[in-house]
Amino acid sequence: MDLLTLLNNCHIYYDSKKIKNYEISGIKINSHEVCPNDVFVAIRGQTNDGHDYIRECINKGVKTIIYEDHYYDYLPIDDVNMIRTHCTKTTLAVLANYFYGQPSKKINLIGVTGTNGKTSVTSFIYQIYRLLNQGCTLIGTNGMKIGDKSLPTENTTPNALVLQQIFAESLKQGITNAVMEVSSHAIKQKRISQLDFNTVILTNFSQDHLDYHRTMLDYFYTKGMLFASLGNCFGEKKVLLNGDDKAYKKFLSLTNVQSYTFGITALNDIQAKNIICSLDKISFHLYCFKEFFGVVESKLFGFFNIYNLLAALGYFYLQGFNMKEILPLLPCVKGIPGRMERIENNIGLDIFIDYAHTPESVYRILSEVRMFTNRRIILVIGCGGNRDELKRPLIGKIATGLANHVILTTDNPRFENPQNIIDNIIQGVINDNYEVVLDRSGAIKKALEMMTKDDILLILGKGHEDYQIINNEKLYFSDKLEVLKYLGIHS
Repeated sequence: MDLLTLLNNCHIYYDSKKIKNYEISGIKINSHEVCPNDVFVAIRGQTNDGHDYIRECINKGVKTIIYEDHYYDYLPIDDVNMIRTHCTKTTLAVLANYFYGQPSKKINLIGVTGTNGKTSVTSFIYQIYRLLNQGCTLIGTNGMKIGDKSLPTENTTPNALVLQQIFAESLKQGITNAVMEVSSHAIKQKRISQLDFNTVILTNFSQDHLDYHRTMLDYFYTKGMLFASLGNCFGEKKVLLNGDDKAYKKFLSLTNVQSYTFGITALNDIQAKNIICSLDKISFHLYCFKEFFGVVESKLFGFFNIYNLLAALGYFYLQGFNMKEILPLLPCVKGIPGRMERIENNIGLDIFIDYAHTPESVYRILSEVRMFTNRRIILVIGCGGNRDELKRPLIGKIATGLANHVILTTDNPRFENPQNIIDNIIQGVINDNYEVVLDRSGAIKKALEMMTKDDILLILGKGHEDYQIINNEKLYFSDKLEVLKYLGIHS
C-alpha cells in the first residue's frame, strides 16, 4: 500500500506540495522497531511521549512522521513527510484499521466491560467456543490467544495497532470470533477506536481507578462511551447488562441498540433460579425469557461466578445457539488462574489466591466465603501504590469486618512508601484483628504458619500476577509459588 492511498482513504489531510509518495511497509509507534518505509505515529503516553523520539526515527531513515505537537511545525526537517493531526491516538486507530483491512468488520467481536468479572466472562465465552470446536480469539488481563496459540500482553486491552494486527491475523487463520476485555483506560486512551463490536457485555459497576478517572462520574461516562459507540440504529448489535447492578439503567440510557439483562432477580431476561453454592461447586436452573433450559453444574467457586456464567450463557443464547448443546459443556469450563484459585496440596489445607483488589471484589469474596462456612478466615491483603487512595480505608474496613485475622502487606507499592499505604488502610479498620508484615513473602509465610486444617486462607490482590513493582523495578514474585514453596518444605 502506498502512503497517499492510506492517507486519502483515512481522510488524513496534508500539503500535497510537500508530500512524497512511496510504498509503506508498516505503521509503528515504537522508535526501536521502525524501518525506513514505516509511518511513525507519535503517541503521548502516561510515562513516555512519542514526540521525544521523532528525531531518532528520522535519523533511522523514516520518511513519514505523524504528530500532534505544534512545536514540530516550526522545525526545519527536510525530505520527511511531516503531518500534524489533532489527536494521534485517534489517527493511529484510523490508519491501523485501514492498513490491516478493517478486520473487526469481518469478525464477530464481543467486548466485555465492567469493574469486576471481565477476565472470567471473556474466558468462559472463549472456552465454550473452543469446546464447540469453533475458533475464537481471546484478549484480556491474562494474555491473548489466537485459537490455541498464547501471546503475552502488557495491558488488559492492547493499543489500537496491536488490536488490528491481532484481528487481521485471526482472520488469516480462519477465526471469525473474538472476545476481549475492554478497560476504562483503553476507552479513554482510544485504544478501541475504530473497533466494530457486535455485542457488549456489562458485568457490574463499582468504585475503581479513581487515581486515573478522579471521579465516579468520569469513570461512568468513560465506560458509557463503549455503549454509545454501538451506533444510533436498532439492528443486529446488542448489549447484555447485569440487571441486578444498580447502575445498569444508566448504561441502558446510553445505547440505542437491542438490550437484554442477566441476573438472579425475576425481571431479568436471562435468570438463575434454585441456586446452590459451596466451596467446591455451584449449580442453578437456567431460564431464558421465562423458559427453563436445564440445570447448570460447575466446579467453579462463588456466587459471583453465577453472574459470570449467566453473562456467557446469555451471550450464546442471544446468538441463537442451542442451549441443550451448551449446558453439558459447562463442567469442562475451568476457572481463571488467580481467580479464587485453590492451591492444591496433600495436607488438607484450604488455600485460595485471588486478584481481588477493589472494595467491591474484596467484599464479594469475603462475604461469600463467610456465607458458606463458620471456619476461621485468615486474610493476606494490601493495596497498590500510586493508585486510588480512597479505596484503602474501605478495604481496611471490609477486611477487618469479615475476616477473623488480617495480615496487611505490600502489593505493588511502586513509588510510595509501603508503610504509608498500610497506614491508609488502617484508617478504615473496625477491629483489632490485624497485624502488619510489610514483606509479602513473610506475610504469606506467617499466614501459613498460623493456619490449621480448620481454617481458610485467602491471599488477595495479585492472583495471577508474577511480579512485585517496587519503585520502577518489576521484580519476580508469585503468591502461588510462595505458598507451594512453603508447603514443599513443611508438607
